Order: sequence, then structure tokens, then C-alpha cells
Amino acid sequence: NLVGMGILPLQYKAGETAATYNLDGSEVFTVNGIEALNQGATPGTVTLDVQRANGESFSFDVRLRIDTPTEAEYYCNGGVLNFVLRQLAVN
Repeated sequence: NLVGMGILPLQYKAGETAATYNLDGSEVFTVNGIEALNQGATPGTVTLDVQRANGESFSFDVRLRIDTPTEAEYYCNGGVLNFVLRQLAVN
């Protein structure tokens, strides 16, 4: 489970792949729209801003695969282990 490890799981929209956007792994990505996770909400869709090495930039929407408020809480804490450790430290 990616969320359990503190990794943001994103999924292309139906019919899209890396080839759709000519992604080769050298790009820098910025995720916009995940702020709602801090309140335990699950926004469903976020926007990826893509910056290529040649200066070209563009954006596209992807599905955020954090599907429950509990998963949002795990992600905001850096994963399940960090979440549990913080809970133990409070108690």
C-alpha cells in the first residue's frame, strides 16, 4: 500500500498513459490540490504541473488514490508507521 508508506498514489485518467504526455522520467512534477488532505478530505482529482528540462511546462489532471479520510491522515503523517508513533507519543 503506497499510502501506508507515505507515498502519494496517483493514477492517470482512463485511456491515458505516460506516452499520452510524452513523459520520459526526466520531468519535475508539482502536485496541486492536495491541501484538502490536511483536513481529512479526499479531493479525488489533483493537477500535475510538469516542467521539462528544456523549459516547456504543461499541466494535466490525475486521480488521487487516497480514497478514505483514514488514508489521508496516514499520508499527512508520512505513512502508517509515523502515524502510529505519533499516536504512541501523545498517549
